Order: sequence, then C-alpha cells, then structure tokens
Amino acid sequence: MAADTAALSEGLLAALARRRATGAVVDAAGAAGAAAAQAAQWGVTRSLLVDDPVLEDLAIGPGLARDGDGHEVLVWPEGRGRGWRELLGLEGPELTMGVTVPRLGVAERGTLVLETGPGHGRSIDVVSMYHLAVLPASRLRATLGEALVETYARDGRPPSAVSLVSAPSRTSDIEKISTLGAHGAKGLHVLVVADR
Repeated sequence: MAADTAALSEGLLAALARRRATGAVVDAAGAAGAAAAQAAQWGVTRSLLVDDPVLEDLAIGPGLARDGDGHEVLVWPEGRGRGWRELLGLEGPELTMGVTVPRLGVAERGTLVLETGPGHGRSIDVVSMYHLAVLPASRLRATLGEALVETYARDGRPPSAVSLVSAPSRTSDIEKISTLGAHGAKGLHVLVVADR
C-alpha cells in the first residue's frame, strides 16, 4: 500500500471511530473472511449485497455463505423480490446487513460516498440493521470537496442519488438521549481493501 493510501486509510478509520463506526484495512485475500467475521460479530443471518464486480472479485457473497450457518445472501436487484420484506423488517429475521461498495471514501471525515445505479439501490445501506462497506483503497480521497468534485464533474449523466454516510444512523430527543438506528443502520463497519 502506497504511503499516501496508508495515511488516507488511517485517517478514514480514525474519523469513523470518532463517530461510533468501525473499520479495518484488509488485503484482497482476507476481505471475504473479514466480512464473514463482521457478520458473525453482529449476529447477522441475511445480507443484501449490491451487484458490483468488486464484491465478486473478492468473493464476498460466497464468503458470507460458506460457513454453512444458514446465512442467506441476496444480490440486488434480483434479491429484492425474495427477502426484501424481511430486510425492511416486515418479515423474518431482524438481524440483516446491507453490503455496499462506496464510489469514494473521505479520509478527513470518515464519510462514504454512495451512488445509486442499476446494481446499487438507494436503500441498501439504510433498510438493514447493519451496514458493511467494502471500499477499495484506491477510492480514498483526502477531503469531501475532492470527492464531490469527482462525483459530479465526470462526463456523462450524474447519478440519480448520492448518499453521504459518515456513521451509524442516530437521532436524539429533546432531552438529548441518543438512539442508534433510528433512520438507517445502527452499525457501520468499513473494510478498506488494500490495492493489489
């Protein structure tokens, strides 16, 4: 991992920790095992994955399902017809995990830039109880400004929606009592995958 990428990775993980999120730097060979370990730590029994070649290359889906523990893996958009009501919490297990591949990650803020597209639905990161982001280290940027310029300045049509995710979802009432998971995932873990 280049020095700049290592520094950006460290910055991202430090910023995530300040916001009650977690993360780790892993190599490509260890990414599937790290994803399965995080799912086990959360007690997750069903995952909805974005349809992204990064997840395929890292064998994240098979890694989550390999232990024979009954972990169900659904891939967007095909998986939403079967299991989508469960992911919304309307039926089935509540312990679910959305697995995304952010377009970019922002080191200074611990922010993930998620773009909507054919293989990445708008709600994958918010309908599940937990959110696992698999972020290639080459997609790290130092500042939010850099990330936004890159997101909107490229040729072609901009994404129909962009979400900035910086921590588990939380809200507070008038007495400032904080509740995690009120408007989205109550846990966020980012796997920064070192470039090959």
